[in-house]
Amino acid sequence: MTSVTGTETGTDGQMQAASAPGTCRYPRCASPARDKDPAAPGPRPGYCGQEVPEDRGDGTAVLVRHTAMTAFRRRAQLAGQPGGDRPVTAAISRAAAIRDDVLTAMSRLGAQLSAALDQLAALGDQLAAAGDPEAAEAQAEAVRAGAAAQIEQARAETAAQAVARHAAELDAAEARAAAAQAITAMQAEAAARQHADQRARDVDRALHDEREEAAARTAEAEQAVTAARDERDAALAAAGAARADAARAREQDQQRHAAELAATAAQLAAANDTIAALRGQLTRDQAALDRERAGQHRLTGLLHDLITSRPAAPAGNDEQHPHADRTGHEPADTAGNGSRRRAPR
Repeated sequence: MTSVTGTETGTDGQMQAASAPGTCRYPRCASPARDKDPAAPGPRPGYCGQEVPEDRGDGTAVLVRHTAMTAFRRRAQLAGQPGGDRPVTAAISRAAAIRDDVLTAMSRLGAQLSAALDQLAALGDQLAAAGDPEAAEAQAEAVRAGAAAQIEQARAETAAQAVARHAAELDAAEARAAAAQAITAMQAEAAARQHADQRARDVDRALHDEREEAAARTAEAEQAVTAARDERDAALAAAGAARADAARAREQDQQRHAAELAATAAQLAAANDTIAALRGQLTRDQAALDRERAGQHRLTGLLHDLITSRPAAPAGNDEQHPHADRTGHEPADTAGNGSRRRAPR
């Protein structure tokens, strides 16, 4: 009885130590656990979440964050069991095995109790038949002692199974915490992936819209280029037509100018001929005038000589004919005759 009680006391101490709040439940870690966020659902965090250097057995220290998953792996490593990434499945398998062992032990204990009761009944029958109270009492005491020993053994086995079951429950709780943490991480990752997918869809939609806008702008630019080309072609055609019209007009102007130049040259030639004829006529008139002036000069000299050499005439004759010469003719007026007998030009 004492050993069973001591075992149960040790188990209760282990349970209290394992479930003591405020301390990290990572093996051999005495740091305080993280505080629980009031807005976050779920139980109080059981681990500190700190990165602590830890020797993995090969002499190399690595930084390990104290979480439910790393605690489960560390316990499995310390227990000599292979760790994995599926602690819930492993814990459930171990719990099922422990449950089967407990059920088997309880069945065996029930069978042993049934056999002991049968033996006690048979012993009572034998004692009653024997009629020896002392021998019967001694034999009954021996049977009771054997039964008590079996009961103590069964209790010890039951306590061991309870300890194993409690350890399995702790492992299952740790596995559930690790699974919850993994699920939370998976949910966060899924949310992040969903957010990234949404952003990718938004980016794709924006790129699609930009491509459509670029295509529309390209189409508008192509239409504008086509319109500009048409306008350029029309302008070139108009310019060609204008150049052709200008060439025709220039050619007509050149022809008209040439005709005008020819007419002007003909007129100039005619004018030159007229000027030459007029100059010849003027030369002839000047020569005739010079000859007439010379004749007038000779005539004037002759008349002067005649007047100066003529004798005085009678008074009656002089009064009647003051300007008559001996021949009976009047003397010619030099100025008047000169002006009246000028040759025409």
